[in-house]
Amino acid sequence: MNTLNKILDEIKNQKITILGWGLSFVGILFVRFILESLSSPTATGIIPSDPYTLIHYILFFLSLTIGTSIILGYFTKDYTVSPKIILFGLPLLWLAPIVDIIFSHGKGYRMMYVFDTGNRIIFNFFTFFGTNFTSGATYGMRIGIALSIIGIGFYIWLQSKKIVKSVLGALVIYILVFIVGSLPGVIYTLSHINSSTSTNSEVVFYLEKIINQSTIYHNTLREGVSSVSRGRLIELTFDKLISQILFILSFVFAGFLFWKIDSKKFWVIIKNARLERVNFYTASLLCGMGFAYINNLGNKLVWIDIFGVLCLIFSWISLWMYAVHTNDVIDIEIDKISNKNRPLVKKEVDKEEMGDIGKAWLAFALLGSWCAGFYPFFMSLVYVATSYIYSSPPLRLRRFPIVSSFLIGIACLSTILAGFFFISVYKQIQAFPILLAVGIVVMVTLAINFKDIKDIEGDKENGIVTLPILFGKNGVKVVAVCFAISILTVPFFLSFPLLYFISIPSAIAGYKIITQKPYREKPIFVLRFVFLASIGFFYILFYYLAHVYNLI
Repeated sequence: MNTLNKILDEIKNQKITILGWGLSFVGILFVRFILESLSSPTATGIIPSDPYTLIHYILFFLSLTIGTSIILGYFTKDYTVSPKIILFGLPLLWLAPIVDIIFSHGKGYRMMYVFDTGNRIIFNFFTFFGTNFTSGATYGMRIGIALSIIGIGFYIWLQSKKIVKSVLGALVIYILVFIVGSLPGVIYTLSHINSSTSTNSEVVFYLEKIINQSTIYHNTLREGVSSVSRGRLIELTFDKLISQILFILSFVFAGFLFWKIDSKKFWVIIKNARLERVNFYTASLLCGMGFAYINNLGNKLVWIDIFGVLCLIFSWISLWMYAVHTNDVIDIEIDKISNKNRPLVKKEVDKEEMGDIGKAWLAFALLGSWCAGFYPFFMSLVYVATSYIYSSPPLRLRRFPIVSSFLIGIACLSTILAGFFFISVYKQIQAFPILLAVGIVVMVTLAINFKDIKDIEGDKENGIVTLPILFGKNGVKVVAVCFAISILTVPFFLSFPLLYFISIPSAIAGYKIITQKPYREKPIFVLRFVFLASIGFFYILFYYLAHVYNLI
């Protein structure tokens, strides 16, 4: 027992960064992947090394790992240590495929989700995954799960010396593992509350049918759904659906765990998010989706599409937060002059932590956009690329006027296109009006310069040349004129002249707000939000009237 306590104390006292934890987690999983490919071969015998399967597997274990860390933290009252304990216990994942190989004399057993539904799910829960040991929850999986649950229960007992608490903790973890391991059956059961227990083939048929009606069907492959066989397409789209659910679980679990580990830093990060920008990019995504839908380029949405929409929104929030963290680390000297409330300036977070948290945001951004679809994933890469060359050496293009605003315009365009192609069945770039695409970049390039007004002193000290600095004492007026022009060009690029009734007064109001002293940035974001919301309202109104009077 003394040796065990010594090992546990060493794990507890070890300093583990977010990046170190993440890389170690992935390393353990890749060992599991190769072992599982031997113990649970696919129908074709090909190693499941495609990104669809790998990301699905990663998210499966990530959601379980973070969820288990939360449960362990709750029962031990130590959320800081629980992720370390779980990480060092993860090599136990290697046991399941090894046991299956031994028990099957090298033939292997088929590891897979449990597809049972209704009363059968309840039976499986109380019989530790049912009576089939060679398919679904195999011998090895059950032994691995049992040892993990017993080990965690024993650790809770070591910390609390309370049998009831350790048993209850083990039970809650089993419930989590069972629900995640039975997701197909759970989805079917929740969507067929009044139905009796169904067969596995009925579950598969339902999932195939609902997926084929959803955005998942046309967002899975870059080349289109005709590029693979029907059987393979079912596998890939199933991977996507489950990945979306697991990504949402992982994202929510990770946020909750971060909050429990250090609530002060959690709120520091949230307050540093600049919510007006988050709202802008979220609105841009929704505008892209709405534009595709209004122009009849997408199918009627089904209930599972909510998972893809959430993946997309969470992904773009993460992209923005990655950009914020990257920029804050690099611009700390500027912020000491112009933005003294930033976390690094106030020393609420150190550089290493800020960098690691930024990388975690990036990982979630790429995972979420991949789960939403291939085109959103590509657009997220465009966003990452523009934010990097905007902020980071050696280019650090934010030093140059117009170029920096142009890059923000590209980031905004990629955001709108991500939403558009998420909905649009037609994946050719020409499906989105080229004039409007150019217009978005032009409008944002002209409008966004107001963000540099509050940073004039800090930018001057650090050799950053922005539009308000370039034009000296007339710089603010030039920025205001550019903003007004961008508002006035909206009806032209949207080919919607009636919008001048909104754009003209908005342009005048924008000019006055920007040139008003003392300068305040938030009213500009409010004006821009109201302006965009008004455009959306008029689009929806005319779309509705056109349908009522059979004009489209």
